[in-house]
Amino acid sequence: MNLTSVQVGLPLISEEAYYVIIKVLHFPMMVFSLSGLVTNSLNMLVFVRQGVTSDSVTVSLFVMSLSDFAASLLMFPQVICFYLDSLNLPSVKSCYIITSMATTYPHIVFGKVTCLIQTYISVERAYCVIFPLKVKRVIKTRNTVIINIILCIVTIIIFTPYPANLQLVWVRDNLNSTRATFVFNSVGLTMAMVNYINGSFIIPNTAIVVNSVATVVIVARLHVTRKWRETLSSAGAAPKLQKMSSKSLETSKTVIVITSVYLVSLICGQLPAMTAFALPDVTQEGLNKYLYDVIFSIRFDIEAMHSTVNLFFYLKMSSKYRQVFQAIFMNFTS
Repeated sequence: MNLTSVQVGLPLISEEAYYVIIKVLHFPMMVFSLSGLVTNSLNMLVFVRQGVTSDSVTVSLFVMSLSDFAASLLMFPQVICFYLDSLNLPSVKSCYIITSMATTYPHIVFGKVTCLIQTYISVERAYCVIFPLKVKRVIKTRNTVIINIILCIVTIIIFTPYPANLQLVWVRDNLNSTRATFVFNSVGLTMAMVNYINGSFIIPNTAIVVNSVATVVIVARLHVTRKWRETLSSAGAAPKLQKMSSKSLETSKTVIVITSVYLVSLICGQLPAMTAFALPDVTQEGLNKYLYDVIFSIRFDIEAMHSTVNLFFYLKMSSKYRQVFQAIFMNFTS
């Protein structure tokens, strides 16, 4: 007997271990989904009180919070259905597979919307620190609203053909009961490959590069901005100019923090694609499909966690956000 062939034919994770690990990973996913609903609701409320269209950055942050809220909301049903499906009850046995396309797939789409909006925020802020004299002429609230709408529409257009070419069918299982499954047509298989290339390689890797470059540019310019403020202060510059500089500096620092955190989440989100590229057996249909699903669940956990944390950075970094948040909280408790 060829020992190598036997070893190659064994999956790295058994079916029993797989179900235990997935059950464990779905719990933080549920917790982060719920907390994401709360924190992003608060974010949107604060941005509405601030005035969504008060400035360009607030527009984008509001849209990103709305996208994160939708992503958290759409992730929650599949988590519930996963635990219901494990009960093997005939009435809910297809809950998990149905929600995989009905809610989880839209969750992924909203994740891409967040990715594009976050990237736009980074690019916009980098432009502001490089060309401060052109900001008022180029960076306008109306332009930002249009760009955000375009990014949302483009994302939907890119990812809609795949589910549009799937068909939900009911088949008999080994218990002689019906279970739902999805069937591809020929176009659906092509769209699945297009989705994989766009969603796993082109969009996230481009976002990683662009966000990284933008962050480096902003950090490099912060030192120059700080020296400029010190020069104005020593020269007895007008308080208004100092205040404007301080506001720009605060916004830049906030963008740096949320972009850096998002970059960590984005890079971790590439684990399934990087693993499938490095280990061909670790794919959705490969020998180590269980390991692939585990890695994908870890990715969902990280994404769900990221959708909850921005509120805390806003509170720490943005004085305007903090003031509005505290005012809302005081009104609520009084």
